[in-house]
This record gives sequence, structure tokens and C-alpha cells, in this order.
Amino acid sequence: MSIPPSRFSGVPDPRLSRWRPDPDGGVRGAAEFGAHSPTVSVPSSGTQGKLVEKPHPLTPLVRAWVLVVAVAWAVGRELLNNGDGFRLPPLTWLTAAGAVIVLVLIGFAYLDWRATSFIVDHGELRIETGVFTKTSQRIRFDRIQSVDITEPFAARLLGLAEISIDVGAEGGHKLRYLSRTRAAAVRDYLLARAHGIRPVELAQHVQTGVFTDHGAADEVLVRVPPQRLVLGAVLSHELLLVTVPLLLIGIALALDERGREAVAISPWLLIGVLLPALGGLWSFILHRVIGQWNYAFLRSGPGLKVTRGLTSLTSQSVPRHRIQSLRIAQPLWWRRLGLYRVDMAVLGNHGLAHDEDRAGTTSILLPIGTQAEVELVLGTIWPGLRLDDIDVRPSPERARWLQPFSHRWVGWGYDDSVLLTRAGWFTRVQMIVPHARVQSLAVEQGPIRRRLGLATVGFHTTQILATSAARNISSDLARTLLLEETSRARTARLGTLLRTPPEA
Repeated sequence: MSIPPSRFSGVPDPRLSRWRPDPDGGVRGAAEFGAHSPTVSVPSSGTQGKLVEKPHPLTPLVRAWVLVVAVAWAVGRELLNNGDGFRLPPLTWLTAAGAVIVLVLIGFAYLDWRATSFIVDHGELRIETGVFTKTSQRIRFDRIQSVDITEPFAARLLGLAEISIDVGAEGGHKLRYLSRTRAAAVRDYLLARAHGIRPVELAQHVQTGVFTDHGAADEVLVRVPPQRLVLGAVLSHELLLVTVPLLLIGIALALDERGREAVAISPWLLIGVLLPALGGLWSFILHRVIGQWNYAFLRSGPGLKVTRGLTSLTSQSVPRHRIQSLRIAQPLWWRRLGLYRVDMAVLGNHGLAHDEDRAGTTSILLPIGTQAEVELVLGTIWPGLRLDDIDVRPSPERARWLQPFSHRWVGWGYDDSVLLTRAGWFTRVQMIVPHARVQSLAVEQGPIRRRLGLATVGFHTTQILATSAARNISSDLARTLLLEETSRARTARLGTLLRTPPEA
């Protein structure tokens, strides 16, 4: 079984430990600790041991759960054929071939499980895989950028979890699958080593639950209630794009005499149209709520993390030093309620998330929150950020021809640490880009802008979350901004954002 360790390196006292020696000089787990087991104290020694760990024995079942369900359904249907009672299926070549294929797949899954090992040494993590071709992936602790835990639906039913390790430009690595408690222990250990904490200092008690991933020392900063998630889904633009065509179809049927006669003759026609439509709307809202269910933004030891999800639980690390930009969005229907959404662009991650029910790493930092919660999240990510002190400069009056509805909102500004841009009308968007993360700049001027004496300055980072630009500003000012921002980007440092400024 996969077991949650109290420590990963050092050779423990055999009178206190449940580890047995490994022939290679390390230690191997032999029994499972519970979620509330006391931490075994490991004496510090000059000789560092290694931990050799196997994936959970149920890993092959989780990775092929669709095949298992299909086989079980087919066999069950044969066993209860046509209500004749329980009887074995007829022995045919097709049945025998199917049984052989299933046995071969199970055999390969077992061999793959036997050939996979996770080895934690004193300076690195190694992932050994491969049945016929051996592969060894070595991950240095100082290269680890973030560690996330994902519990897909099938794995969650069996109490298992997957660990995703991000090492920046080198790509990511996955540990599939460990017990839920074991995965939390490995995640905490790897994050501690990534922050420079030695194993002898890692004595925190690891706790985790079925619906949450909150340790004993974790501090919940923001929690989003389900009713707010429902409200956000109902007032989203995506739902509007679905409901408006349905309303137009209903109005057309009501106004057309032939449509009214068809509905009067066959009421089932109306039900056949409404039921799929209502089912689609319900499915959209349900997926949104399930994907962000029990959302929590936490301070966890030296780092930060976001947990969310009902059927698939995701615990995502938030590496502050790798965030390239932040995006604050406020759709039209959210403005009167004072609600916002915050996304982050993290080096190595995907772009802006559109599927809010997708498990795993996403750009969503806060799915829907109040102004106070947004300020708390921003202040935790970048303690040195002071948005209220930034003087936002609007576009000149002649730019109204290019932005008639959003002219009063569009603008830009900066301070010593970040650059702020505003754009959008239906959804108001603010982009916050640290000067230290700007990689290149570009000035755009089409024929209409040239005629009006305007230009747009775009700011590029290594991860493009959305278009960040000072839109429709004076041409002379655009050239000045280009040169000045190039100088600021060359000399700026991220440390001023990550450090809490002294109180005045």
C-alpha cells in the first residue's frame, strides 16, 4: 500500500519506525500510517538514506477505469441476458478473444505498476518507469516551482490522488497515483524542499479530507460560498449567449400563427424543445458550480494554494515569484453587485481558462469575489502592490470614435513596480503587469489610428494571459512610453512587490 511518511530522508530509529531496510541502502515502507498518526522523530545524521516508493496498487484500475466499467457492463448484461436469470455467457471465439485481451491488458498494467518507482534521495526526486524501456526522470528540489494535487473522479472514489510537479521550462512530471494522505505528505515535503527547508525541520502533521485539502497549519484567507457561484453562473455572458437564441425561438413561435397551431395540435412538440434547452442550461450551471465548489484560497506554510472542486478535487500551488500578470475582470451584470473575477498568468501554465469545471491547473485565482476579497488576494500575492496610488490616464477625446462605449473606462498608468491597463466594455478588464516581467513592447498604428494621431502600445510577457496594452493614446506619448517602459523593464526587480512595505 502507499503510505504517508513523516519524513523522507534520514535513516529512522528501527524501534520507532515502520520502515524496513532496502537492499540498496535506503528504506522502504511496509505499513500505512493513518491521517492522524503522530510524527516520528528522525535523528539527524550525516548519512542520508533514500525512500523507494511504489504507486498505489489500485493505480492500474484508476488509469483504465473506463475499460473496467465497459467490461463489467458487457459481462453483466450477458449474465442477465433477456431476464432469463443468472447464467454464464456462451463460450465462443469472440468471448474467448475478449477475455484474452482483458487478461493481457491487466498483465501489462501490473507489469507497468511493478516497474514504476518514486525514489526520494537527499538531493533529488527520481521517477523510474518503463517495462521494456527503462526511463529515469530526475527532479532537483531547487528546480521545483510548484506542486499540485488533483483527484480525478475515478481516483477520488478510491481515495487516490495525482501529484503534478512543475519545474518551469523543463516541463512537468506526474506521480500517479498515491493515497490521498500520502499525496499530501509528498506535496508538503517537496514544497518545503523547494523553499529551502531541510527535512529535519519538516515536522508538520499532515491532514487531509475527502472534500478539502486543508492542513492543520493552513490559514483560509478567502472562501467562496456555493450560492455566489450559482449567481455568477446565472449572470455570466456564456449563459446569456445560450438563453437569447432560445428566447428568440420562443418569440418567433408565439408570433407565428402556424407555430401556435402546431403547438396547439401537438403540445409534445413544445416539450421536446424546452426539455433539452432546460437540460443544457442546468448542465451549464451545474458544471460551473461543481468545478469551483468549496473554493478556498489559503496560506500554507511558506507558500499559497487554491483548492476547489466537488467530483474532482484540485489543490493548486500558487508560486508568487512565477506570476507574470494578473487579470481582474468584471462582466456587465456583475457591476451592480460589486463582484469580480481574478485570473493569473503563471510561467509554464496554459492561457486564460474558459472551462471553469476543468480539473487540474487553471488560470483562475478567484472565480467570483467581492472588492474586499480581491484586495486581500492581491495583497497576499504581491504585498507591495498599491493599485489605489496609481494615476490612471484616460485616452484622448478623439479616441472616442474607436471606443464609443468604453471610452470612459479605457486607460493606463504605472508606478515603480507595475503597469496597469484598462480595456473592455461588456466586460471591464484590468491587466496588472510587473515591470520586471515585461519581455518586449510593440507600438501598433493602423490607418484609422494614424489619421487620428493615435497608437496602441502592447506589453508582452513570457505567458500571454490576454492582450495587455495602453490603447488609443497619443502617438507622441506612445513613443515616449515605449522608451521609458523599456528602461523600467531593464532595471526593475520583483522583490519590491513580494516584500511587505514598512508601515508609514
